Amino acid sequence: MKLPLYLALALMLTSCGYHLVGQGKSNVIPQKVTTANLQAPPSTLGKILLGELRQQWLQRDALPTLQRGSGATHVTLRIESPNEAFTPVAFNASGLAIQYRLSVSGVLNMYRENSLIWRSGSVSSSADIFGDAAALTNNPASIEAERETLQEQLYQQWAKDALARLQSGF
Repeated sequence: MKLPLYLALALMLTSCGYHLVGQGKSNVIPQKVTTANLQAPPSTLGKILLGELRQQWLQRDALPTLQRGSGATHVTLRIESPNEAFTPVAFNASGLAIQYRLSVSGVLNMYRENSLIWRSGSVSSSADIFGDAAALTNNPASIEAERETLQEQLYQQWAKDALARLQSGF
């Protein structure tokens, strides 16, 4: 009796469409649009995410040409509210942090003739850094080196995720 219920539940979860993000053939950019401009806040993180987004954009053939412009055949995509957080998430018995979470987030909005036509919602990427308290106490530079490596990966992942959301419409 419970087996059919479990099977039905499993089928419903696999058919929700969540796994299709970035897999669609169409995107939310209106069909007649031929050019696009990417913008970000002047902050350091905004500039980094803009560079990653531009690099990912140029690798995809189905997207409009990147250039400044205006009118009905042009859209502007803005990275808004970029944020990076590095927080301890687990502690040992002495109260020393042994796990940290690095998160990068932001919103991608599309404007056409200064009117908002699409909002991605929050796009975020995160990963954890683990270490034992003794190593972190004796060599805090090791955690910083791992953080820098992870930052680069998360910036790239954020740009991929933002474009996947743009191309799928989710």
